[in-house]
Amino acid sequence: MMTEEVFEEMLRSKAGADPADLAVLLDLPAIGLTNGAWCNGCVENWHAEGRLSDGDMMRINSHTTHGVRQRLRGWAREHGVRSGTGEGLAALTIEDADALAFRLYRWLTNPARELATGTTLGDLVKTDADLDDYIEHADQSLRGFVAQIEDKGVRFGLLYTAGHGALACPQWWGHPSWPARVDQFTAVLDRPGDHHWGPNVEYRERLPPEPPALQDRSALRATLLRAPWELDGTTAEWITSAGIGYLRLPTDT
Repeated sequence: MMTEEVFEEMLRSKAGADPADLAVLLDLPAIGLTNGAWCNGCVENWHAEGRLSDGDMMRINSHTTHGVRQRLRGWAREHGVRSGTGEGLAALTIEDADALAFRLYRWLTNPARELATGTTLGDLVKTDADLDDYIEHADQSLRGFVAQIEDKGVRFGLLYTAGHGALACPQWWGHPSWPARVDQFTAVLDRPGDHHWGPNVEYRERLPPEPPALQDRSALRATLLRAPWELDGTTAEWITSAGIGYLRLPTDT
């Protein structure tokens, strides 16, 4: 049985996150909603087709997560929510959840929405049918989010979506493990013999020279922590090729 308690324990054990913390119930659902309503489905197909590179995906996904998170936070403020506990969320209704989902839907599916790569959603899609496919996907995903809330309550829906974000996207910006990932990545850049680069450092040797933006490790770390979508395309591509998403963290078992 999927209960609030099950998801609470999962967030504690798998993400090191406190489910009573309102930030957890806004930031991790932002990842889950972005993964479900944006990244999965036809957008991932466009990535596979070559319309989007790995670096593009890192920048667009993190920027989209940021946008979803800002809307979740604004929604919580509007309704006076200050806690992630059941009592803190008790006043929220299914109508409130519907309004949130519709707000996200309008933003995500707007063809004029500017992506972190400098293009728009309308530029990314090739045909009206492509846009229709994405609109249908986003609609179905957000309806599923609201259905969880309608069935078992607002907090359950947020916990369920937080669990999705925590387990499906541990390598994303906004995840509790992201700061540790950034620290590990900037550290291995200066450890050419690290196991991350393979038994014979062949992975590092296959990479092109470091882009200029990587020379200042402190500035790179700050950008990755704050706003990785602000990286230029060449730098983002180098970082994803260097395997930031595949690092083995000290907490991994």
